[in-house]
Amino acid sequence: MEIDLTGKSWANKVSPEMTLDELGDAMDTYRSTGCQLDANVALGYQAEWERRFGLEGYGD
Repeated sequence: MEIDLTGKSWANKVSPEMTLDELGDAMDTYRSTGCQLDANVALGYQAEWERRFGLEGYGD
């Protein structure tokens, strides 16, 4: 399944370059499609979100 990223401002950015809204939209987009995404990229989005909220290593 290919995900349509037309009009997504974050489509050509890496997670550290994304705004918080873009990061959230990226995570929501892939979740809503069953996470049809390379696992390393999906984890990168999640890790960046956690970093921005100071949650790195939370629960370790």
